[in-house]
Amino acid sequence: MGCAARVRFGRDAMRIAWPAPEGPLMAMSQWEDADRRDGPRVRLKLRLVMIYPQRGDRPARPMFHGRTHDIGMSGLSMIVDYNVFQEGEVTVVLAMPPAYAGAARKVVTAAAEMSYAIHSSKLDAFKIGLTFREFRGDGKERLESALRQALKAQAADGAKDAGADADLIQPVESQPPRWW
Repeated sequence: MGCAARVRFGRDAMRIAWPAPEGPLMAMSQWEDADRRDGPRVRLKLRLVMIYPQRGDRPARPMFHGRTHDIGMSGLSMIVDYNVFQEGEVTVVLAMPPAYAGAARKVVTAAAEMSYAIHSSKLDAFKIGLTFREFRGDGKERLESALRQALKAQAADGAKDAGADADLIQPVESQPPRWW
């Protein structure tokens, strides 16, 4: 009685043919540096109000008051103590810095969609990202003008002074240590 087939065990017997990837894979360093934003961002702390949509079970439209972390023409990010993320569209009202000392503040109102919410252990806070969908009135032009002015100020003096009453957030790595 002979053995008709020889059974192989071991590493060679467990090989599975996987299809080759279509196109080059992205290296980890490329992924870390990838930025999906449409334009430059300016690190400005602007006051904002985020207004959630009206729902039948709520007597009023809920609002959240906060500050931006950075902002660009395509959207903004903000740092908050708790997660205020909600899927869908919200209304964002931004208080722009005055054009000159003593000038009245202008506001920019835009419909935006929350795109992400992450918890940063480094900041011990949540970072919420918003993507602008539609600006009301001349809001897009006002925002573009304020960003252009802030970028000029950053280029003019390396200190990144963005104008009257606009606080800039320095990255944590560049802030001097606090000894108290």
